[in-house]
Amino acid sequence: MSEWNAETAEWYAKNYGDYPTNQLGIDALELPDDSHIVDIGCGTGAALRHAASKIKGGRFIGVDPVARMLEIAHEWTENHNAKNRIEFRIGSAEALPVEGDFADYVLAFDSVDHWQNVDRGLQEVRRILQSDGKFVIIKDSSVPDAQQAMDTLITRLKSAGFVIRDNRQINEADISFYLFICEIEKP
Repeated sequence: MSEWNAETAEWYAKNYGDYPTNQLGIDALELPDDSHIVDIGCGTGAALRHAASKIKGGRFIGVDPVARMLEIAHEWTENHNAKNRIEFRIGSAEALPVEGDFADYVLAFDSVDHWQNVDRGLQEVRRILQSDGKFVIIKDSSVPDAQQAMDTLITRLKSAGFVIRDNRQINEADISFYLFICEIEKP
C-alpha cells in the first residue's frame, strides 16, 4: 500500500483490522498492570484494546497519520470496557504527539515499513520511551524479502542505540511473524 488515505483505511479495517498478530503480539509480552503503552501506526486500535483488556491500569495512546483510521479506531473502541484509558492521536512515527519519557512500551506492529523516515522514527521512539522501557516490533515473516528487511531493521536498531533483548519467530496456525523486544542501550 503506497498511499494511506480514507479509502485504504476502510480497506485495511475490513481486511486486517483485527489481524491475529495484534493479540498474539500482546500475549507474548508480560505487561505490568500500570503500563503506559504507545502504538505507532495503531490502525484500528486492536493491539491497544487487547492490552487494555489484559491489564487493569495504565494509559494507552494509539498514533496513526490517517484521520479516517483514527475515526475507525474510535468507533471500534467505543464499547470497550477500558475506553477511558485509550486515546488516539493523529501523527507520524517521525513526530510522535506524545510527551518524552512517557512509555513503558512502544509498539510498532507491522508499521515500521510504512514509516517515511525509519531513522527519525527510531529517534522519536527513544524520546518517548522510559529508560527501562521496551520497544516491541512485529514484522510479518511471510512477505517477500522478509529476511533482508529484518537484517536492515536490525542494523538500524543498533545504529539508533537499541539492544535487541528478544528476537523470535512466532508461528500460530497460518500466522507467522517476527517479534523483537528492544531496549535502549545503557552506557
